Amino acid sequence: MATFATKYVNPKLLSFNPEGKVRIRFSLMPQKYSTILEPNTSTIIDRIKAIDMFKKAGYDVHINFSPVIVTDNWLDEYRILFKNVDKLVTDKDNVHSEVIFLTHNKNKHDYNITNNIAGEDLLWNPEIQEDKVSQCGGLNLRYKVKYKTKWINQFKELHNELISWNNIRYIF
Repeated sequence: MATFATKYVNPKLLSFNPEGKVRIRFSLMPQKYSTILEPNTSTIIDRIKAIDMFKKAGYDVHINFSPVIVTDNWLDEYRILFKNVDKLVTDKDNVHSEVIFLTHNKNKHDYNITNNIAGEDLLWNPEIQEDKVSQCGGLNLRYKVKYKTKWINQFKELHNELISWNNIRYIF
């Protein structure tokens, strides 16, 4: 099966027959963050609305909650997102999800600061993040395990309260 994640709703793909062999994963985050971090991409509402259309066209459709960004009011933002998902997705059968909490790269951070890229304050927060060396040797920051475990549980609790029909395949 071919699989890809996207932040763009491409209506041309609706005329393609995926023959049940293509999984499309629509990346979702609260619109508040997407507006800053994902300029020139489809709105979150448009991505959510596309779920039913692509299922009807024969795609295996998943939701990719990624990256999950923790801020002071992050759960409030995800409550809004989950309510929109529940309201706008009518064909709820076999819509699974993957959840990936933010990991940020030191080189990308330096680039963003040098070039005054918006949103770096959402991505780089060493007080709640710890170093992680990637398999390729890059220096990354991820949320500290002592916090992340709690936040994963809070995410799952809210998710299951509002969109329990959406099965989380994995979360990390």
